[in-house]
Amino acid sequence: MARENFVFLHGQIFDKPRVYIDEFGVQRKASLAVRVIRRPFINGEGAIVSGKLSIDIPTVITMNPELVRTCAELRKGDMVDIRGVYTTREVKKKSTCPNGHENVWAGNFVFITPIYICRRERELSEEGGMALLRERAEISNLVMLIGTLCREPVLRESTDGQRSTALAQYQLASNRRYHIRDGHEQERTDYPWIKTINKQAREDVEHLHTNSTVFINGAIQTREIEREVTCNVCGETYIIKESVCEIFPYSVEYLMNCVFPAKEQEQAGPPEEDMLPGKE
Repeated sequence: MARENFVFLHGQIFDKPRVYIDEFGVQRKASLAVRVIRRPFINGEGAIVSGKLSIDIPTVITMNPELVRTCAELRKGDMVDIRGVYTTREVKKKSTCPNGHENVWAGNFVFITPIYICRRERELSEEGGMALLRERAEISNLVMLIGTLCREPVLRESTDGQRSTALAQYQLASNRRYHIRDGHEQERTDYPWIKTINKQAREDVEHLHTNSTVFINGAIQTREIEREVTCNVCGETYIIKESVCEIFPYSVEYLMNCVFPAKEQEQAGPPEEDMLPGKE
């Protein structure tokens, strides 16, 4: 099966990178947040179809010794290029209810694993960085991914009185194989969430189901949501804020095991082998 898990970010370091040092004084891990721009939908003539420039702040984490040293030299405001892969990890999330009881549940943590980091400009102001990001919006936030749906897509529609909005959400299982810089090969499966809107959302729900394989060309979207949690000890319900990272496609290509209505197949005409000379 084809594999694709490609992320390219051009952005500004949002805050001072965190470098974690072990008991022997060795830099073992680095984490940084990068401010990037997600461009709107653009048609073939270069005109904006929908949306607007949006700011997203994905997290980048590395344990590669060379890249950890690179991150340690970065400063808030630096402009960087990062090539990497979209990574998901199952983690235990914690919160404390108003009565002081700790609650733990299983969740996903999403970050970018870099294989290349390069600093371009140094320690710019937020205004200076945003000006460059607007100029470089076409390369600021890019994701290309091949994956197979591991659950049925869900469609939600809402109306604000003026227009209706359709929103589809589904999760992919994406196998990846990449080489980290210490020479070892790692292979595992990531589970990104995909979110599409309006026409694309309705088409996805019509054509996709569990085990459908798709190619996604899009961008990373980060946002903060409110989640309702019920305490396992006292039963009180309370609200927490949680960061979410998902993929917002510009296009979805249907590759395998997708559903196409009979009407579309009829419009496409007979199979090519039925059109060969000698066939009646």
